[in-house]
Amino acid sequence: MLAAVAAAAFVVLAVLVAAHATQDLDVAIRNRFRPHDVWGTTQMRVDVIVEGLKPSKMVPLLALVAVFACVRHRSWRPAVYAALLAGVAGTLTIATKVIVGRPDPHQDMTAVGGSFPSGHTVTVLVCLGCAILLVQERPRWWEWVVVGLVGVAMGLSLLLQAAHWFTDVVGALLLGVAVLAAAVGLRLRGTDLPLRGNGSRPQALVGTSGSTAGEAPNSSPESRRN
Repeated sequence: MLAAVAAAAFVVLAVLVAAHATQDLDVAIRNRFRPHDVWGTTQMRVDVIVEGLKPSKMVPLLALVAVFACVRHRSWRPAVYAALLAGVAGTLTIATKVIVGRPDPHQDMTAVGGSFPSGHTVTVLVCLGCAILLVQERPRWWEWVVVGLVGVAMGLSLLLQAAHWFTDVVGALLLGVAVLAAAVGLRLRGTDLPLRGNGSRPQALVGTSGSTAGEAPNSSPESRRN
């Protein structure tokens, strides 16, 4: 449900941005966050976040976590899982940038299209979320809160630097949430790519109602060994 809502909101926002319906709001917020386009102490401070969590650093970090998960599970599946999740998010981001073709607040275009949505924000959300899914079968709620806060911090930093419009950041957050929520939904239903080499999952994830932790009800010894 969350994935569908976030995806629908993202599509609606993309249409509004393409139709220039959000421009007045974006300009007003841009002037509030960085008046007169001044680069001051605040912009230099948040640059630590922008540069420290940029895509060229987050993608290698996810790759390292994927390698760790491959060794841990003795399987290549975690690497494929990470590549698929990052690939889907990256493809959707670049495709939207090209289709919408919106210049950033300084009227510049990136090498892969326009400013909507923020690639920095999508990347930090998806890479951190995917890393958690690689090392945790069922991540705790507060871990998702941390991922969300990091994504918001990136978005606010980009706004303070006037590197992106407000709706660029909102769109990126919606896209990141849609991708991660879809990944979590598939895992809870047991239909995503198993990370273990033998394709098995903890029974607590695939058991039916009434199962005890770690064992599905009415399961035979043979099925528990598979």
